[in-house]
This record gives sequence, C-alpha cells and structure tokens, in this order.
Amino acid sequence: MEEKKKKKSQEELEELQRKQEQDLERAAILMKADEIKEETFDFDVNGQIELKNELADMVLEQIDDPEAKYNLYYNVVNRLLRKYLPKGDTYKDARDLIYEEKNTFLTRGHRKDAQGIRGADGRMSYISDINELVNIITEWISNKGTMFNLYTQIRDLNISKGYGAPQSK
Repeated sequence: MEEKKKKKSQEELEELQRKQEQDLERAAILMKADEIKEETFDFDVNGQIELKNELADMVLEQIDDPEAKYNLYYNVVNRLLRKYLPKGDTYKDARDLIYEEKNTFLTRGHRKDAQGIRGADGRMSYISDINELVNIITEWISNKGTMFNLYTQIRDLNISKGYGAPQSK
C-alpha cells in the first residue's frame, strides 16, 4: 500500500512536471508571437548594426485619395494657372510650354512623343507631387514672377529629378 502511494505520488509528480513543461512551452510560443515584428537588424553605410523599423519604410507615400487629387489638380493647379497666366492667342505658345513642363512633372517624367501622346495622366499624380507644384505656383504668384520664371523653375525641377530637359521641335 505504501508502495502504491509512492508510485501514485511519483506519477502525480511526473504529470505535474509534464504540465509545467507544456505551460512553459505555450508561454514561449506566445512570447515569440508577441515579439516586435516590424523591427529588424540592418547594417548602415558604415557597416554598423542598427535597428530598422520596417513599417516606417513601407509607409512612403500618402494613401491614395481621388477626391483630394481632383481638388488639387482642377481647383488649385489649373485654376491658378488659368487665372495668373496671360490670356489670348499671343501667349498660347508660352502657356503650352508651361503646361508641358507641369504635366511632365506630374507624370514623373513622361513627355509627349512625336505623335503628341504622353502615355501618362497628370490628373493621376501623387498627391505629394501636386502639393509640391502648388507650392511652386503660389510662390511664383506671391513673388509676381514672369512666365519665364515659372517655366524655368518647373523645367529645372524636372531636370533635377531626372525627368530630362524639354525636346526642341
């Protein structure tokens, strides 16, 4: 009888140890699942190890907002240009040069080809690009700049971004 009690208590002890091991294993699995997934180690330019946040790298651009694009493109950019650029047939060629540079910038470098086809639509631009163009135009208006000032400013921006210089006809 005494031996049965010892055997039974030994079995209970083994069962208790098994349950504790299972609990520890579950805890380890759950703790592993709770680890920070968006941070990893990376090497910087000097070869040093740094902690890198992968989520921050994934969120590079704003979320697409078609209504904001529409308002910025039509109600701000085009309206300002129509209001402040000189009107009439005399200035049509100059306006067209500015519009070409504007659309090249908004399409990130797509210029019209020989048939007059751009292959991209400035109305579908990134909001950040439209905002940058709005800042250029409003600065040009506030400084009472000339058409040449606006053209060269947008052209130089296109060149600096690697979109190339305008092609002569």
